[in-house]
Amino acid sequence: MAEAYRAPFHAGLLAPRYWPTWLGLGAVALLSVMPRFVIRGAAAGLAALMWRFAPKQRHIVAVNLALCFPELDEAARERLARENFRTTAQCFVDYGLLWFRGPRAHARRIRLSGEEHYRACREAGRPVIVLAPHAPSLDFGGLRMSQLYDGVSFAKPMKNPLVEWINHRSRTQYSGEIFAREQGLRPALKHIKQGRFFYYLPDEDLGPEHSVFVPFFGVPKATLPALGRLAKLTGAAVLPSLSVYLPEEDVYEMRLEPPLQDYPTGDAEEDARRMNQAIEASIRRHPAQYLWTLKYFKTRPAGEKKVY
Repeated sequence: MAEAYRAPFHAGLLAPRYWPTWLGLGAVALLSVMPRFVIRGAAAGLAALMWRFAPKQRHIVAVNLALCFPELDEAARERLARENFRTTAQCFVDYGLLWFRGPRAHARRIRLSGEEHYRACREAGRPVIVLAPHAPSLDFGGLRMSQLYDGVSFAKPMKNPLVEWINHRSRTQYSGEIFAREQGLRPALKHIKQGRFFYYLPDEDLGPEHSVFVPFFGVPKATLPALGRLAKLTGAAVLPSLSVYLPEEDVYEMRLEPPLQDYPTGDAEEDARRMNQAIEASIRRHPAQYLWTLKYFKTRPAGEKKVY
């Protein structure tokens, strides 16, 4: 079985080049124990700065929303974009909750809904693949799931090894293992068959190789068709999900949906289409909670012009 990715602490992380990062982590740690009105105020300030000084990200979000919600006028899409920036800023500020707080704080601030769907699958003897679209609060949902159940996932290591160390430590503090994305999906097979849930993030555009073009919000998108194959090889149920931040309650929530029925179909393209439909349905319920800053439509079918 392939070895999981490790990000151990080492003396090199104490070098002067990382001192600014240490100061930033100290500020995040301090903020994590402040009253919530202070934390939310900091997030509001950060959102304003992001909106003002991140024109590239604003452009990507604007393009994505125009493609996915053509029924909305420009003013409505801008309101949605601003709400998305506020959500992203809140999640960024709240990483101190994940990194520096303990089990009681995690259970109080992050809840799991739809847990009955997961339990029903496991009681029936089926392993589970959690279909997890990219969301600003993705790590919050993953942490709560791993606090309650044993799971595995994949991730792309961060460029800053100090941030990677503390984030990897957070992701694996309760259970499970993280594999590097470059290792491919093969390491997940044995873990899924052994009953660990697989926290699967399949919605990035990773280029034309090994992808098929199927609709996403009505727009052709380069989509990896691996989910159907994984479900077939492991006999796993696929539970769509979305991790969200609820500002009215100031809590995070990992929302599990009922498993996809009659899945996989045996047709790779149809399986990819149904996967995108499930992701789209989750996003439409909470459109401001998706990570719209990613270039989901970077790869275009032959003959189509670039959109970003």
